[in-house]
Amino acid sequence: MRAYFAALLASLIATAARAAESPIPGYRIVPIQWEIEVAPGQIARLNGTVQEVYAQALQINPNFKLKTPSTPARPRRALAHQRSKVEDCNYPYPLAEASKIHDGVEYLRGVPGKPVEGPGPTACGRVSCSWKSAIWWCNDNKNLYTLDSFNKIADSAQFILLTCPWTGYMNWYVSGQNFETEHWSTIVKGDDC
Repeated sequence: MRAYFAALLASLIATAARAAESPIPGYRIVPIQWEIEVAPGQIARLNGTVQEVYAQALQINPNFKLKTPSTPARPRRALAHQRSKVEDCNYPYPLAEASKIHDGVEYLRGVPGKPVEGPGPTACGRVSCSWKSAIWWCNDNKNLYTLDSFNKIADSAQFILLTCPWTGYMNWYVSGQNFETEHWSTIVKGDDC
């Protein structure tokens, strides 16, 4: 009986250790903070992915709605001049379904407010995740970092989408990491969500 409980305990410890490991090698995971107006004049700081934050905003204000995308998708040529480099197209990250990443990009374009991420370097937070397809925002600055809008993350993820597509069995997939000149990056990858 003791052997059974010892084996069970070892299994639970191993499972907990795997759960605590970062899904992005070399990066630690931090919560993304969203500063959004949930009702006229009421600013809230919420944590999680865009999908989780939307659900939290609805709990605060059942009439909360995401806005129509404030910035339309930009053509590849317009995005190319401002990128420092895309690395790791489709490796080492698991592939995500391209159409779901596109949906995440469009979702992010409709989010009001500014994203805030804890100090880096190598700090990442998941900003969007649905249908096993995630967009991560990583901060390599030494201090807390705030972007002007979620459109910057959307643009960066869109650039990966345009640069790293891979066709598989009857579908398009994508993964990769895009390093921005301001010492932050975006990762698009398959993920559990």
